[in-house]
Amino acid sequence: MYSYYRQPCPPGTFPYIIQPGDTFYRLALRFRTTVPALISANPLATPDTLQIGQSICIPRQQIYPACPEGNYYTIRSGDTLYGIARTYNISLADLVEANPGINPYMLMVGQVICIPLATPPQTCPPDTTPYVIQSGDTFTKLAQQFNTTVSAIVRANPALNPTALLIGQTVCIPRPSQTLPATKNIPVIVEGQTEYRQAKLQRSEQGYYIYVLDRFQFTAEEPGRDLLFSTFDDRFFVRIERLPNNANIEDLRENALTELRLIGTPHEMKGEEIFDPFFRNARFFLHASSPTVSKNIIVMEIDGSLFRFTMHLPNTEAAEGIIPSFYAMMKTIGVR
Repeated sequence: MYSYYRQPCPPGTFPYIIQPGDTFYRLALRFRTTVPALISANPLATPDTLQIGQSICIPRQQIYPACPEGNYYTIRSGDTLYGIARTYNISLADLVEANPGINPYMLMVGQVICIPLATPPQTCPPDTTPYVIQSGDTFTKLAQQFNTTVSAIVRANPALNPTALLIGQTVCIPRPSQTLPATKNIPVIVEGQTEYRQAKLQRSEQGYYIYVLDRFQFTAEEPGRDLLFSTFDDRFFVRIERLPNNANIEDLRENALTELRLIGTPHEMKGEEIFDPFFRNARFFLHASSPTVSKNIIVMEIDGSLFRFTMHLPNTEAAEGIIPSFYAMMKTIGVR
């Protein structure tokens, strides 16, 4: 049992006796405060060596940074300001500016920070309508509300992360359309910059459509398989298969791992490892590489249909320009 002279708690706090299982993190959750606030109120306590019977001081209320839209984020283990900025597609400078006094190199689990909105808000492309995110909104709810699909909303908002929406953020909602245009400009992200390039509508015998950029060709390879390849260098290609909706995902994963082991050691990419938010919704995203070639196998649902993409990507200087175009075209796939 811990025993020592109990100093009076400072104003705005109240005394508490440590019980079995207590940690600063659990106490922060229980008393609606933060770990940094607990540390500040208890300068003589060591968070990692709390002892039963020890007296500490609990802040009476949470102190949040000023945040006009109320987009608060609680720091988790492994978080960095750079990673948080990437997740919410804002600049590191804007994130630091929104949290004056924060030490970027000493983030604490349980610490609360403010996520600012990107300025200026994005401009919506033609055939979409701007919508301002409200509390509780998700792409799934918006798709139901506006009679569209999650995939269509993701395609219309290439810079947004569907899992990290912010209150007050502008989202572009596709307008329902009965006909597809023969050509349209699609966003291609190259070195962090979005360029809009014209692409032509192509239809597959598998019952889906895709918009294909200049210097690429789309053709049926065999029944149930299509090929999208670069006419500049046909060693770059993506094989597209529309799968049965009841396909066994684990069997698909094992088959993909076996195929990738012929290239190198497979790695499953998740979260921010997948640079484009559209593909973070994949059932799985597997990658393997050798000194000469990289290969990705992606299985994901688009417009209620299951697709498998097998990307064959030589490790050459041309990859820098060709690979972003493949991802841009794959994001235009729809079922109609």
